[in-house]
Amino acid sequence: MTTAPATPSAPTTTRAAVINAYGKPDQLVPADVPLTAPTQTQVLVDVAAVTVNPVDLTTRAGGSIPEKDARFPMVLGWDMAGTVLTTGAAVAGLQAGDRVAAMVFQPIDQHGTYAKYVNLDATLLAKVPDELTLQQAATVPLAGLTASQLLDEARGGGARSLLVTGPLGAVGRHVVALAAQAGLEVIGAAALERADDLRALGAALTVGRSAFTHVVRARYPSGVDAAIDLVGGTIAHDAFGLVRDGGRYVTAVPPYVDPSGRFESERDINLHVLTVHPDTGRLRELLALASQGVLSTAVEFTYPLGNAAEAHRRQAVGGLKGRVVLVP
Repeated sequence: MTTAPATPSAPTTTRAAVINAYGKPDQLVPADVPLTAPTQTQVLVDVAAVTVNPVDLTTRAGGSIPEKDARFPMVLGWDMAGTVLTTGAAVAGLQAGDRVAAMVFQPIDQHGTYAKYVNLDATLLAKVPDELTLQQAATVPLAGLTASQLLDEARGGGARSLLVTGPLGAVGRHVVALAAQAGLEVIGAAALERADDLRALGAALTVGRSAFTHVVRARYPSGVDAAIDLVGGTIAHDAFGLVRDGGRYVTAVPPYVDPSGRFESERDINLHVLTVHPDTGRLRELLALASQGVLSTAVEFTYPLGNAAEAHRRQAVGGLKGRVVLVP
């Protein structure tokens, strides 16, 4: 009599990179954390890749979640790509073996994606196109959704010209590519030696990051229709000053991490500080664009999950042309 092979039991713990207190990269340490079975509406995912985002560094240092609200040990991470292991009874459209990607809002439960296994609500998951590796797919969710939602706000008034500060960062590259695809004239404020990189993304003009005001003003005497700031500080104020009367200014730099003060204007400029939110339908579109080469999915450095501290150090150095990815 032949006995059917036993079904592997679902894991009850997962290896993760956690912080037990705020501080420097060394606070990131490997640990085994409890893992419950997925609920009826959740999916258990075997994580293949997690992208390190600047917000992770801010959170680790204590700049995102107030100490009184922090729950340690805390798992960082906003996005991931992996393979479905099991699904809850009420989940439709996903099954074991599907390759998926997702963005989570890590501050909600403070249990992010720096882990080997994660339970995620099925509504957050988008299938990964065959043309993308899971490492490539992991670079898209947070940066792509942030860029897309910033651009939605910037275009709200029918903008045709767009100034972008920080156009070669993870979010900035997507902003430029999506804006150019939408037909906007994009002006990128970046190091002039990287002008070719910006043109390759679709920018119409590169202006020096350290002194771009007079160049932009000469080309747009009345100001640009919209600006998206991804830098903060004095550069953000310079960009704000270049927006025309009645134009739009959007930033992903929260006021609490920008010490330069709030903006004031009597020129009827629409000002929006973005808080990114999950949007699975849009994520599917962004993954499709990435699979077509419209969005960059370059991975420059990979680190095992146990070396998350070193990955944070490399992210902090800057000057990246691709993403830093953790491989659980």
